[in-house]
Amino acid sequence: MEIQDLYALIPEMQCIPNCTICCREFGIPSRTPLEEARIREYLDREKIKFSYASGTTCPYVTERGCSIYPVRPLICRLYGASKNYPCVKGVVPLSPLDEDQEAEIFHLYLSHFRGT
Repeated sequence: MEIQDLYALIPEMQCIPNCTICCREFGIPSRTPLEEARIREYLDREKIKFSYASGTTCPYVTERGCSIYPVRPLICRLYGASKNYPCVKGVVPLSPLDEDQEAEIFHLYLSHFRGT
């Protein structure tokens, strides 16, 4: 299983245009070493300067949104997609994850990618 296969199990969110509340209020997203490596490679490839979190603001958010959107980690992808990670603005995907689906995604994530 590749990380993209896992990400494909998560429904896409249609966020409110220009909304970055989740990026500004919850701090730096947790990620596995594999996700960190993907982010670093993306930053290098796109010539985006690495920065550190400031308070509760993710270092990858800009005025235009997420600067690492194609390689954002699992926790960012889950935000709003399930009941356990609700969007503070009430946005939900057409088919939100149920608790069993979310549990399976976390099981796969931890068993395949925690140490990579």
